[in-house]
Amino acid sequence: MKRSIVLLLVLISVVLLAAGKLTIAVDVEPVGLDPHLVTAFASHRILENVYDGLLRFGENLQLLPNLAESYEVVDPYTIVFKIRRNVKFHDGTPLTVEDVVFSFQRILNPETKSPAAAFYQDVEYVKATDERTVEFKLKKPMASAILPNFAGVNSSIISKKFFESGKNLQLETNGTGPFYLAEYVAGNYLVLKKNPHYFIQGQPILDEIKFVFMPEELSRVAALKNKDVDMAKISEPLNVRQFPQDRFNIFKSPTLSYYLIGINTTRKPFNDPRVRNALNYAINREAIVKTVAFGEGVVAGPMHPSIKAWALQPEEFEEYKYNPVKAKELLAQAGYPKGFEFTIVTSQRYNFDKVAQVIQAQLAEIGVNVKIELVEWGIFIKRWRESDFDAFISMNSGSMEPDIQFYRHFKTGGSTNVFLFSNPRVDELLELGRSTVDVQKRKQIYDELQKLLVKESPVIFLYCQNQFFVADKSVEGFKLLPNEGLIFLRETYKK
Repeated sequence: MKRSIVLLLVLISVVLLAAGKLTIAVDVEPVGLDPHLVTAFASHRILENVYDGLLRFGENLQLLPNLAESYEVVDPYTIVFKIRRNVKFHDGTPLTVEDVVFSFQRILNPETKSPAAAFYQDVEYVKATDERTVEFKLKKPMASAILPNFAGVNSSIISKKFFESGKNLQLETNGTGPFYLAEYVAGNYLVLKKNPHYFIQGQPILDEIKFVFMPEELSRVAALKNKDVDMAKISEPLNVRQFPQDRFNIFKSPTLSYYLIGINTTRKPFNDPRVRNALNYAINREAIVKTVAFGEGVVAGPMHPSIKAWALQPEEFEEYKYNPVKAKELLAQAGYPKGFEFTIVTSQRYNFDKVAQVIQAQLAEIGVNVKIELVEWGIFIKRWRESDFDAFISMNSGSMEPDIQFYRHFKTGGSTNVFLFSNPRVDELLELGRSTVDVQKRKQIYDELQKLLVKESPVIFLYCQNQFFVADKSVEGFKLLPNEGLIFLRETYKK
């Protein structure tokens, strides 16, 4: 009798959890839904719950099997994935090795223009060796360096049949993920519903997630306080303090993403590295962290300082010591003793506009006049893609793997090298880094690369900010990751 009662209680508990619907207020809506094309964070946050990769990240960003139930690095040139059985796309068609091979062929096709192409450009071939096995053969001994890419949204597995039917993946989705896209009202909200056939038993727990787009932070704060939403992304640390912890759950995590000034290195006067480097000395990064992030962040070099295995610490860069006198000397050497004027393109998203205002004030101290051009988010993305800027304020996603962190951004012709930066020694170091197996030698390569990137300054690395989500006390199971992924929504529920 007791056993029956316990089982009944467990059953009731599961049913209650499964019945949950979660409403989340976010600041930015997706810019496109094609997992092989998107670059915007907002698109990644949606699509990582709709599509799956061969691998996925765990709570500590460790790599775990996903659509691949196992994988083996046979040697530094060869990776073999064993594809999971009985996985279906949202339209009911089964996942096959042909879908896996097709997905990577599409990524590698230059006509696709996938930002992930640079990650896989040294793949000699990808082929199915039987009905469950896919083999990647590499031109360079970089198996360990390439592995984390298989967990990214840009490496999602798509349905070959769905794509070849003529569907526009920027508008329609068909993944294998824990949720499927049920409704999208542009500028208003997006609804994900539970995939009842998801291959991980017991996931997702929620029946439905509704993302409500609220660009204004005050609107998100008010919606959460009024219980119009269950959870909200809060960007301003001061606003987080408005939520008492006896009524709300505060989720906080450092992020690997870094704020930066991106520079078009082909436009005058920024085609002179001395001018770019002068900005390094003229910017007081600690003041930006204090003013914009209210202390909730850290000054960062080319990699987050917490990644001890690879990152040089900020104090190891001479350029990070605030020195406007040195900045003026460099400008004078470059032929601009009285400074110059340029335009920063930016948006109100992610506090980019506030960072721009601080930069504007700091550069005025060395005679550099900054004009700030605020544009709508979609226009910002378009101009970023087309390198249509003198400079911009933005944020790049970060990684714990230096090849992923640097290669596509700074290699000549790299898929996201919107800075049009080209330096033969940087190119050489990037190639050496991805093909060197010895860890100590690899560390030396990336140390030199980081120093060179700061000196050459195709971007001015600024800082990494902590992230916050605030939720009603009834929300449980949610976790934040340093890569800002929201993949733990599949384990989230409401009590």
